[in-house]
Amino acid sequence: MTKPMITKTWIAGLVVLAAGLVVAVVGVALMLAYGGTFTQIAGTANSYTFVPTLDSFFWSTVVVIVVGGVLAAIGGVVQLAAWIGGLVNSYRLPDKTWFAVLLLGGVFGLAFGLIGFAVMVAYVIAAPEGRLYSRPEAQPAAPRPSTLAPTG
Repeated sequence: MTKPMITKTWIAGLVVLAAGLVVAVVGVALMLAYGGTFTQIAGTANSYTFVPTLDSFFWSTVVVIVVGGVLAAIGGVVQLAAWIGGLVNSYRLPDKTWFAVLLLGGVFGLAFGLIGFAVMVAYVIAAPEGRLYSRPEAQPAAPRPSTLAPTG
C-alpha cells in the first residue's frame, strides 16, 4: 500500500466510524424520547426506570441503533486495515522509528483510543513514503546467445 492509499483508507474509515456513531446516538435519543416512558421507582426520590412501548417505532429505533453499530464496526475495521498498511509501509524505511511509533501507538490505542488516533494523524502528516525504499523488482534474465557452432 502506498502512503496516499493508506491516508485515504484511514480517513474513509474515520468518516464511516463517525457516521455510525452519530446514527447510533440518534437512534438512542429517539428511543429514549419517544419509544417509552420513564417511571419513578417507588421509595426513591431520583431513581427512574425506562419502560419501552413495544410498538413499531421502538423496534425501528432498535434497527437504527444496530445499523449505526454495524457502520461503526466497519469503520473500525477499515481503520485497522489502514494501520496495518502503515506498519507494512513504515517497515520498509531504513530507520525503524516510524514502525516502532506506529506499532506501540496502535497497541496502546487499543486501551486508550486517542493515542492510536494521534499516532495515525502523525503518520499521515509526517511519515515518509516507505515504498521508495523497497528493493527493486528482479528483472527476468535475458536469453544468452548460443556459443555452439552450427553443425551440418
